[in-house]
Amino acid sequence: MLNRLLRASPYIVLLICAMYLYHLATQFDYTAPPGRIGPDAWPKLILVMLGAVCVCEIVKNLLVGESFTASGMLDKLMQDAGAEEEEANRPGYPLRLWAGIGLTVVYTLLMDTLGFFVASSAYLALFMIIGQYTRWRVIAAASVLGSLAIMFIFMKIVYVSLPLGVGPFKVVSIALLAVMGVR
Repeated sequence: MLNRLLRASPYIVLLICAMYLYHLATQFDYTAPPGRIGPDAWPKLILVMLGAVCVCEIVKNLLVGESFTASGMLDKLMQDAGAEEEEANRPGYPLRLWAGIGLTVVYTLLMDTLGFFVASSAYLALFMIIGQYTRWRVIAAASVLGSLAIMFIFMKIVYVSLPLGVGPFKVVSIALLAVMGVR
């Protein structure tokens, strides 16, 4: 039982932290306008989800123990499918890895200048190209629509400001926000 309690202890600590942070989030001094959620809603939602995951892990570790682990099940499935041999024979792509890392660094550096939409569209498209995806129409649609969807979610639903960019990039961002009904 002590071993089970030790495995559950990080989740117990995390659950206590989540409960404390939730208590702090209830003390935000903000009145949301009618029909809108306030800035306290998202932290509370995330903390409730974190708490639920912690409770599940605590129960799993205390009651079920080592007999049930997702990684153990996955390892068994992979062994049954002969995936270990296939993984060992699969070539690595270190240049693509480094290109993806470099692209991510450049993306974060240019975000303020290009604005979220332009920078994200370019990032998504270039990332797919680095991964050797070759269907150009899909690349264009996924990068543009994906960036628009994320922009809409963050700015219209979550109320998080994203960089608009400077010069002509800011004009593009403001026009897109107007079309999406974001003020």
